[in-house]
Amino acid sequence: MIAVIGAGVSGLSCAWWLREQGLSARVFESSGDVGGKVRTLSAGMLCEAGPNTLLADEALLRWFSRLGLTPLWPAPGCGQRHVLLRGEYCRLPGGPLALLAGDFLTWPAKRRLLSGLLRHGGPQAGQASLAAFCRERFGAEVLERLLDPLVSGIFAGDPEELLLAETLPALAVAAQQPGPLWRALLRTHRRSGRRRVCTLDGGLQSLPRRLAQDLQVRLDSPVLELARAGGAWRLRTAAGWERFDRVVLALPADRAAVLLQPLAPKPAALCLRVPYAPVAVASTLVRASALARPLPGFGGLHPGSEAALALGHLMSSNLYPHVCRPGERLLTSFIGGRRQAGLMALDDEALLALLNRELERLFGLRERPLAQRLTRWPTALPQGTAVQGELRAAFAPWAERGLHLCVNWLDGASLPDCLEKGRRLALSIASRDGPALRRRR
Repeated sequence: MIAVIGAGVSGLSCAWWLREQGLSARVFESSGDVGGKVRTLSAGMLCEAGPNTLLADEALLRWFSRLGLTPLWPAPGCGQRHVLLRGEYCRLPGGPLALLAGDFLTWPAKRRLLSGLLRHGGPQAGQASLAAFCRERFGAEVLERLLDPLVSGIFAGDPEELLLAETLPALAVAAQQPGPLWRALLRTHRRSGRRRVCTLDGGLQSLPRRLAQDLQVRLDSPVLELARAGGAWRLRTAAGWERFDRVVLALPADRAAVLLQPLAPKPAALCLRVPYAPVAVASTLVRASALARPLPGFGGLHPGSEAALALGHLMSSNLYPHVCRPGERLLTSFIGGRRQAGLMALDDEALLALLNRELERLFGLRERPLAQRLTRWPTALPQGTAVQGELRAAFAPWAERGLHLCVNWLDGASLPDCLEKGRRLALSIASRDGPALRRRR
């Protein structure tokens, strides 16, 4: 029997694929629901309090079909994205040619971008921060207008802090290849295959809830202690001690540290060094007529230089009209992040008042919202820094002893990343230890 501690999407994916390999797994979850930060709320509107969309490749779509889940695609014409520059939204060009042909960048910045794409890679490129890599190769304007808002929107992070190799590993690998960067990026793009933005019928939380239907999941069952017992493992919950052959930790870094401290103090100390970005997710429902200047398409991202309240605003009802009633609009705003963590000290009323002023300034909001929901995540998104490399080295010996990590603070925090790492770990355990574990059942 394998214990999976944590019923977020990483842990549930791992447990589900272990079951597919004929191995028994039991999932322990401290809260009363599954999904972790994947949370769908419905009260007059269907809103996501965590991830709002996912990028699905063909393999993931086949898995959804097998699970009986229905992907929903964005409404036609919603591919437009915008960036806030000097207080006004500018349309983000839809591809390299549009970027070079349009006026989003100045001509000196376009020349610098082309020069950077033609330059050959170097073996140390992945060890630079995102900002240092972009500034040195493409210039300050590309950093401010392109990379900075994308980093804010995806990672809620500071490009000066984030490590290229840990945050955008495909770009880091391409930047270290011989030959011009554009050629390596093209190869990477072709290998990755087609991926499409979607949500799921019923919201994204329908995925972890569907996985849990096939599994042994114990809700409201925090693991209080973890111990090594000969060649096996013991863990304690409020119900007492239980014995397991293998353990998979699928917890946030700080909670993993608490369990590991008596057993593995060095890895535990490294877990506590993993930086997180706090984020508050606000869902705002308004009458369509209340927005004088609604943004077309996907939404808008905000560079740090704009000093905006939100990291960006997603036009949720543009993408998925079913999330609210006809004649209404739903906006999702992301507030805080690594560079504005102090905003989390404000109470809900003050934070929403600031948000509504920004919606008035940017979108011409001219009446009170019909409804607003605010969800706070103090440890929303782990930040990829040098500590991740230290963590991999520190945990390698423990995998040999049957203690595995399946976490969003190593090797990608996106929803598809977490689902895939759960699958990979399950197949690895089954390949290495499957026969022995099946004999013990």
